[in-house]
Amino acid sequence: MEMPTGSEYQDKGFLNRTGNLASRIPTEMRYHTHGPALRELWFFPQFEEEDLKRSTLVLCLAASSMAMADVVPNHLAAVEGDSAFALTSASTNRKYQMTIAASQMATMSGKFLTGMRFRLNGTATANWPSVDTSYSYWEVYIGAGVAPGAMGSTFATNFLGTPTQVRSGGHTFFAGAFTAGSSPNAFGQALVFDSNYLYTGGDLAVEMRFSTQSGATNQPSFDAVAASGGPANGWGVDFSARWTSNPTSATGSNANFLVTDFMATAVPEPATMIALGLGVAAVARRRRK
Repeated sequence: MEMPTGSEYQDKGFLNRTGNLASRIPTEMRYHTHGPALRELWFFPQFEEEDLKRSTLVLCLAASSMAMADVVPNHLAAVEGDSAFALTSASTNRKYQMTIAASQMATMSGKFLTGMRFRLNGTATANWPSVDTSYSYWEVYIGAGVAPGAMGSTFATNFLGTPTQVRSGGHTFFAGAFTAGSSPNAFGQALVFDSNYLYTGGDLAVEMRFSTQSGATNQPSFDAVAASGGPANGWGVDFSARWTSNPTSATGSNANFLVTDFMATAVPEPATMIALGLGVAAVARRRRK
């Protein structure tokens, strides 16, 4: 079906007298509706602004109810870790791998992992980075892993099978993305995955490979748990980590474990999707009466 012309939009009530389409679309939708979605709007000329707001609210509530996050280690969600780790560098490419016990991921089981976040160590005195800081590539791989206590120095053998690549391409941390001044500090800008990973339980392994940073010259000191403090602090029991300054290297050394906020989305249940559909349909029926 052909896209309506400007005059047809006005006839159908989407344009005001000055031809301003955006002013007739609620703010909640204005920043999320474009391209194909906008082309579909004209199929419902009976929808007015209040109807669009109601349907948008239904969609937003459904989405927010399914989004969640979980901090590993669990006991450090609101408590500072006992150490720090300088994850990225302006001089070397790096590889960082973590293994996490199933008990630490219990609330994530059956959900899609969509990204991860870190936070500055409590000793940081300034936000990081001071300027936009980019990486030519930042890859993330996730898969079933060995138990943290069995993690070895060879990266490949810490995965049980072939891991799934959930992120590729470059990445930029914007100026001030990680804030200082608290203990613990707030989690910073997310490293969002290109494709979601369905976590179904069990011990998990996560590996990041990334380039040198371009922008800020100082390294970010992220909140972490000291490898030297294990097993009393949980390292080597609930979680473990390895790293190397050469992403192509097959082996690495012990690393402090980054306090990580995993972002996740619940897998929609059929009943939830039916309820969502009924809510939108109810709005449509209201206008037909």
